Amino acid sequence: MRAGDADRDKTIAVLREAFAEGRLSQEEFDDRLEGAHQARTYADLALLTTDLPSASAEVSPVDQKEADKYRKDRKDLRSAWASWLGVGVLVNIIWFATWMGDGPAPYYWPIWVIGPWGGAMVIWSLTSKAERPKDG
Repeated sequence: MRAGDADRDKTIAVLREAFAEGRLSQEEFDDRLEGAHQARTYADLALLTTDLPSASAEVSPVDQKEADKYRKDRKDLRSAWASWLGVGVLVNIIWFATWMGDGPAPYYWPIWVIGPWGGAMVIWSLTSKAERPKDG
């Protein structure tokens, strides 16, 4: 859901209160304040205040759910890319071990493992809202 000026103002008030209470350093406060001014959605605003005590009551009723889903989606995406990389390294090691020296390199069969999987991962990454929180 898109956030309006009043929503941004509420978030900025939460940030100012947290800064006054000593919960944020000057640098953190400045970064989050800039983020609040640039935020387009409730999820963007929620990410700025989820670690603050009064954040859940001040921003929006759906913010916590959206922020949790965003974090889970990003974690899932990173985990999937790590799996792809690990398998890619493993099949290349197996391919290289079966070659080990004599003559020209054999047919590069790992492309059939890492290619289609990598293509699917690229499509998932480009269409995933986890990589583009401001579109949410």
